[in-house]
Amino acid sequence: MKKRLRKKLHKGEFQQYGISMIVSVNAENVDTTLDAIADIADRYSLLFCGGGLGRLIVPSAEYGKMKIPSKVVSVLLSIAKEPTVFSDCIVGFFINSYGKEITAGISDEVIAELEKVLNADFKINRRVGLWE
Repeated sequence: MKKRLRKKLHKGEFQQYGISMIVSVNAENVDTTLDAIADIADRYSLLFCGGGLGRLIVPSAEYGKMKIPSKVVSVLLSIAKEPTVFSDCIVGFFINSYGKEITAGISDEVIAELEKVLNADFKINRRVGLWE
């Protein structure tokens, strides 16, 4: 496959990876949990896109013409169309706002901070292809 086509299809060296997560929450702690996740994302210059329990976090216009990966769009659309689809958890992705890969070092640091801050069950996948 030619380089230009690989770039357009986000294949090979142009694949973008992020961190996926699912956090168990309830109505009482959903706002504090989302605030903690957003603070961690800000500290590492990442974006968190996702939501649950009727909440939705999407990148704002301040990020310019950022192309949001297809997996992230799918999750955001499912939450937007049916806000109760995730009624006991927050589902989302940490992505790099510049379309770059999140390094293993940053991924480990983000996960370590999440373990300290979150008082809930959560699952994390450190390396998820965002365009597959």
